[in-house]
Amino acid sequence: MIRPPSPEEQEAAVKLLTSAFADDAIPVDEFERRVAEVYRAENPVVLKAITEDLPRTAAGSAVRPFDPPGSIARRPVQRVQSVLSSVERRVPGPMPERLDVRAVMGSLEVDLRRAEFPPGVTEIAIDAILGSIEIDLPEHVQVEDDGHAFLGTFSVRGRSRPRGGDAAPVVRITGRSILASVEIELDD
Repeated sequence: MIRPPSPEEQEAAVKLLTSAFADDAIPVDEFERRVAEVYRAENPVVLKAITEDLPRTAAGSAVRPFDPPGSIARRPVQRVQSVLSSVERRVPGPMPERLDVRAVMGSLEVDLRRAEFPPGVTEIAIDAILGSIEIDLPEHVQVEDDGHAFLGTFSVRGRSRPRGGDAAPVVRITGRSILASVEIELDD
């Protein structure tokens, strides 16, 4: 007789699926479908088949992107995300050309007050679904807000104060808040 999967085996499968979803390896509808399958799996063989196609590291966890410190002065894209969890990040040093910020049923706080914003435009793309995102920006940047909300909030508070004589770097905020809260605050 084949035994049902243990709660630990189910939890490990959900962790793999969460990592794959967070890394954009599977879309949200596929993530939701597979998580439901995990809890319906009748035995460990069926459970293993649900995550079998996901890439893995030698340790068995889903593959995560790795950027060695200082490898590129200004990366084109950097991701900060929270899926079913609470995450706090400070981003020091040079900002990437685009920062993707995602919270799905989680909370994410991103502190960019000590980040280096080069001249020109830096885009912050936000995707908040059933969660919350708070981003702190330094006062010397100029903010262009192009975010929107559906049954949620998307707000930018504070005023830009360019340094004397300098043209302020531009931070273009794009994205959405669905049943979620997004707050961008300029440091006073």
